[in-house]
Amino acid sequence: MNKKMYTVKKFAELTGVTERTLHYYDRKGVLTPTSYTENGYRLYSHEDIFKMQKILTLKYLGYSLKEVIEYLSKNSTASVHDTLYKQKELLKKKRDEINHIIDTFSRVEQLIQDKKIESDLLLAIIHSLQFEKRQKNWLSTKVSKSVVDQVFMQHMTKEERMNTENDLLIAINKLQGLYENGVPSHNIEVQNLMKQMEKILNKILEPKYQEELEKLKTEESSLYHFSYISKGFQD
Repeated sequence: MNKKMYTVKKFAELTGVTERTLHYYDRKGVLTPTSYTENGYRLYSHEDIFKMQKILTLKYLGYSLKEVIEYLSKNSTASVHDTLYKQKELLKKKRDEINHIIDTFSRVEQLIQDKKIESDLLLAIIHSLQFEKRQKNWLSTKVSKSVVDQVFMQHMTKEERMNTENDLLIAINKLQGLYENGVPSHNIEVQNLMKQMEKILNKILEPKYQEELEKLKTEESSLYHFSYISKGFQD
């Protein structure tokens, strides 16, 4: 009795994949047709449907094409049980990363609101928030916990921290504008902004703790500085 066979188009409809994918899987040895017509067209069997379902499930679990081929060849030592656990952990990590990105965007949106912020400064803010946890861990190995807590404003309420970050951002943004317009550092407006920034920084970090930070080597401390701001402006 002849088996029922399916053309590429029909098989694609039955399995929910594209004809292009079937051609690609054939070339890669993931799923080869059961037979061919006299004219060389691919033909798939009913058993191929179950094989494709298995392939799609393995891909859903995060298997690479190479791993799919190994699994289907019965030579794979990986069990589905182990794969489920590993993929779950990877997805949890990815979820945490996505949540962190969303939180970063939300904090930046709250911070900038309707302000016209220079692109480089905006990148610096995003960079700082993106690596905040890593910055905190690194700084913890260099200075006391009291310094770390104050640098990251753990001693403030959420509202106080947002207001402080806002005030600092406005001052830095104004300073950057003056710097780019060639205003010299001894200009009265620049000096007033520097005094304002000094007041804000003293609110964030006590002067005695600032001395601890100053002992860090410049190249080491670059991890938590505004890396997107020009050297001239930083100076």
